[in-house]
Amino acid sequence: MPTFAKRFLFIAAGVLAAAAIVLLCINLYLQSDGVQQRIRDAAARSLGAELKIRSTVYTPWSGFVLRGISVPDPTNANLNAAEATALRVRFALAPLLNRRFVVTECTLFEPKLIVRQLENGDWLIPMLPGRTQVPEASSEHSLSTAKGASFKAELQHFRLRGGNVVFLNAKNRAIVTLDRTDISGQIALDRSAAGIFEIGKADFFNSLKPRKIGGPFTWDSKVLDLPDIQGSLAGGKLVGKYRVESSEQPSFVLALQLTGVLLRKLAEDAQVEPGKTEGVLHGSLNLDGDPRNSDSITGTGHFELVSAKLKPVDFLIKLGELLQIDELQLLKLSDARLDVTIRDERVQVDDVILKSDNLILRGKGPVRFNGRMNLDAQLLFNLKLQRQLRGVLGKNLVDSEDPEYRQIPFTVTGRIDSPKTDLLDKLIGAKVGQDVGGILMNILRPSVPQKSEDKKEEKPPGN
Repeated sequence: MPTFAKRFLFIAAGVLAAAAIVLLCINLYLQSDGVQQRIRDAAARSLGAELKIRSTVYTPWSGFVLRGISVPDPTNANLNAAEATALRVRFALAPLLNRRFVVTECTLFEPKLIVRQLENGDWLIPMLPGRTQVPEASSEHSLSTAKGASFKAELQHFRLRGGNVVFLNAKNRAIVTLDRTDISGQIALDRSAAGIFEIGKADFFNSLKPRKIGGPFTWDSKVLDLPDIQGSLAGGKLVGKYRVESSEQPSFVLALQLTGVLLRKLAEDAQVEPGKTEGVLHGSLNLDGDPRNSDSITGTGHFELVSAKLKPVDFLIKLGELLQIDELQLLKLSDARLDVTIRDERVQVDDVILKSDNLILRGKGPVRFNGRMNLDAQLLFNLKLQRQLRGVLGKNLVDSEDPEYRQIPFTVTGRIDSPKTDLLDKLIGAKVGQDVGGILMNILRPSVPQKSEDKKEEKPPGN
């Protein structure tokens, strides 16, 4: 081998060995207790929470990587309020010569965040500045270091991959889940940001499950703006916009539009047996207020069904069997609308109407945010059904605003998940005779399994 080649190989091997030693020293330095503590202190000052890191590694090709990141839950020492698989920071080496620390990319992998509701109704959001106090000595050391430092830090590009956010209510039940969340954005020198986001799956109250919600966003350190939200819900389309301002008086504005939502798919997503449910939902929802105070939230909503077929609640089905009213077996709706106003921690049902060929079901009243409701409702019968029911309910029907219909007023109270109604009392109130009243009571009450009397009669006496 020529002498030049040998020298070149020796030099190359020496450079590689030196680079390996430098890289080893850097990693040993990063793993030292002092550096790890300074990283945790800096994170605590920035995030307002204690930060745990399993390992820290640096390589020229991957950059600075922190693995096994977690933030303990302040309400439960055995749980984490936030965690991430890794945080990767890539930075340019050349700008370091000009005392500039330029982070070209900062990526957070598979972060998980849990937002809890306290018993008093407030929400505990991890990583809010000011919640965790760093020891005074560490703070002074950091401040002195910061004063002496002459490096200018810049962050150009950030990413969040495979994120998951869960909102737990005071009963520790998940009410909102945002899964497979990806965010990618650019940060300007004035620290404003712009980019795109996408939420692969969302779950609201284990009922509404939109998919692939995404769009552009901007952030100027005070206002987060999502001007063009696009997504899908139960086979239909979801579009909207959202804007939240984080100042001394925070506020938000939300506007959503729904088109072509399939009722059958909507019922299946809510884990409700769809039966013969068919039809399409269209609607709009507008909300605004202070995101911290539910009593400040106001808004309006309008929803309507097209070509809808709905299975009524059980007591209406049994009532239809007794009175031989086909519409109460399966509501084939020619008109179905809902208008609501949101204010004072309640959803005020301004008007809800379900109209079939011979029946109309209407109602209005408040539904509070805690699920309690008090609705005034009417079941209206047209002339055909009035003649059919004259001998049974005729004396209990009263006039309505429409001269072609007569009605039975009733109320719906209780909670959304367990409503109560006095419709049965209003029906029994009609003078239909003890026999008919008893039959009606038995039909509308839940059935109780009974032992077969036939088997008892077949049994020979004396055995």
